Amino acid sequence: MAEATTIRYSAPFSVVGPRGPRFGDYVGLSTTLRPPSAEGLPGRRHLEDFLRHKRWMYTFAANRDLLVTAAIVDAGPTGTTFITVADRRTGKLLADISRPGGTKPMVSVNDHPGEGHRSRYRMPGSDVNMQTSDGVLHVRAKVGSPVGLPAIGKPAVELDLAFDITASPALTVISDLKTEPRLVSTTGKNAALPVSGRVVVRQGGIVHAFDITDGLGGFDYTSGNLPRHTQWRWAYLVGRLANGKTLGLNLSADFSGLVGNARENSVWYDGQLMAIDPDATIDVDLDEPGKPWHVRTSDGKVDLVFDPIGVHRESLDLKLVRSRFLQPVGEFSGTIKLGRRTLDVDRLPGVVENQDVIW
Repeated sequence: MAEATTIRYSAPFSVVGPRGPRFGDYVGLSTTLRPPSAEGLPGRRHLEDFLRHKRWMYTFAANRDLLVTAAIVDAGPTGTTFITVADRRTGKLLADISRPGGTKPMVSVNDHPGEGHRSRYRMPGSDVNMQTSDGVLHVRAKVGSPVGLPAIGKPAVELDLAFDITASPALTVISDLKTEPRLVSTTGKNAALPVSGRVVVRQGGIVHAFDITDGLGGFDYTSGNLPRHTQWRWAYLVGRLANGKTLGLNLSADFSGLVGNARENSVWYDGQLMAIDPDATIDVDLDEPGKPWHVRTSDGKVDLVFDPIGVHRESLDLKLVRSRFLQPVGEFSGTIKLGRRTLDVDRLPGVVENQDVIW
């Protein structure tokens, strides 16, 4: 059977070349991902960069029993970390922890998406650390109460996860956001990566402990100068099909300045990275995000339904800064067509996301 194939050049060492930003989608990770300065009045350049430059490292891991997400976000003037742990056997969300409001130097994400990556969120009772060395992304976290001890009514989480980032070809995308002023966003992603480690959730004297030896996961590193009002929807899954092959999907829709042209939309199948339709839709009832989401590409080759297990929510209204962020964790079912091959997706773990923020 013929497969979908795409010729992608190797990722450049840096975002900017002699003729400006190297816009495009590439195989592999650029050593450094930092967008050029925002276009603005010279006297405002540094302030614009400080306000517009956002960076984050997001990780996802799952096996037959559980699903784990962990993120560190450096949003310039402020930052946050969040962690979710879901038990796939019971369909219950064991932990949903968010720690907003961190500032430098308590929160940081560096410019390296791959080797040499360092990000950290450290506040009283919360220590989340992500580092990549020798091809392994380590995610370690201890999150409890503000005094460092598990609260009786709220969960405490410990993570120690290792992602083999060399197992699948990574994706780098450098995007021209057609906004006013013109801005640049960069991202490095990978999926269907082997994951091992341990996850512990403690609450009310009950301990849920998971050893991961057969997990799959991935990451999303993004560094961009983003518009003051930024929106997007996102879908991401990893898993193993009935034929034993690994599958990963990354799909973005309605990203500010990129509507219908999300060059990051990709499938990882059995160790191959393939581009899919950059024009996609992710439909949801925002008033009831716990209901199924529908994920489709305009060419009809991706047609999936996402059933949430639980919904991570973050809402903020500080007048000058406002956000409505939804990220359900759950399972995908449906079909993905690659060339003449149709992949049947049956309850593979993943996340969907809706972001609407003024920052």
